[in-house]
Parts: sequence; structure tokens; C-alpha cells
Amino acid sequence: MLKKISQLAHEELQGLHPRLLIAQILLAPLPDYVGGRIRTVIYRLVGFKIGHGTTFAGAPIFHGTGNFYGKLTIGRNCFINVGCLFDVNAPITLGDHVGLGHQSFLLTTSHQIGTQIRRAGPNTEAPISIGSGAWIGARAVILPGINIREGAIIAAGALVNKDVPPHTVVGGVPAKPIRQLGD
Repeated sequence: MLKKISQLAHEELQGLHPRLLIAQILLAPLPDYVGGRIRTVIYRLVGFKIGHGTTFAGAPIFHGTGNFYGKLTIGRNCFINVGCLFDVNAPITLGDHVGLGHQSFLLTTSHQIGTQIRRAGPNTEAPISIGSGAWIGARAVILPGINIREGAIIAAGALVNKDVPPHTVVGGVPAKPIRQLGD
């Protein structure tokens, strides 16, 4: 019985991150677009790798199990807008000068297709990489295993399910190339 309770407690609390919870409590009084550098300092203290000059316009949602702090790496001079979600069950890497629009979702977790009784089968995880200078539009969704190369632009509301070449604008659901950009 005690073993069962212990297992249940572990399963129920595996997404609890006390350091992040303290950071969220400290940052809660800050309204959006105020204290972007303060947020960055606090998130660094929690354990995330965040480069100099990066700012957070609002409090993002960080989701993951276990010690996920080392799985998120954000380069220098990035701008993370309000409402972004980082699913850090697998590594997420942002290069330098990356911009994330309002409510962008970076999802590293999905599911295998299950049986007819439950189609959402076991979890799968794959890393996301966003190259330097890329711009991710508002409410874009980046799926697991995607590499967005340097200088690419993801249009607002796009669903990115394939790698994006450098200096390419993609948009739509699913995202498709719209045009090539100069270097």
C-alpha cells in the first residue's frame, strides 16, 4: 500500500518544479512588458541557460518533467513575447537574436498513435532548434523534432511540422514555403 501511494505521489508531482514555482511567485506582480530583464535574471537563477540581452515581455509557461532546466538554451539578444509555451521534455535551443511572437508554442512532446480504445498512445519526445535571427510569429506552433534554420520567418498562426530552410518565410497549416529572403 505504501509503495502504491509513493508511486502515485511521484506520478502526480513529477511536473512540480519548486525553483520555478518560487520564480513565478516573485515575478507575478510584474505586468506584461515591465521588467523583461528582471525576468531573465530570475530564470537564469532558476537554472535556465539564457544569453546576455535576452528579455521576456511576460511570464512564459514552462512545462516538463524531471530536471528540465538544462534542456532550455536561449541565445543572446532574444525577445520572448507574452504567453509563450516551452514544452521542455526534450531540448529546446534558440540561437542569438531570435524573436518569439505572442503565444508561440514550442512543443517537444507528442504521442504515438495508440489503439482504437485510446488513440493518444505513449509519449514521444524530440528536440527543437531555432537558428539565429529567426522570427516566430504570434501563435505559431512548432512541433517536436523541428529545425528552423537561421534567418527564417514563421508566419503568425503557422503549424510547423517540417524543417524550415535558412532565410525562408513559411506560413499556413501545415506551414509551407512562401518566399526566399536574401541573407
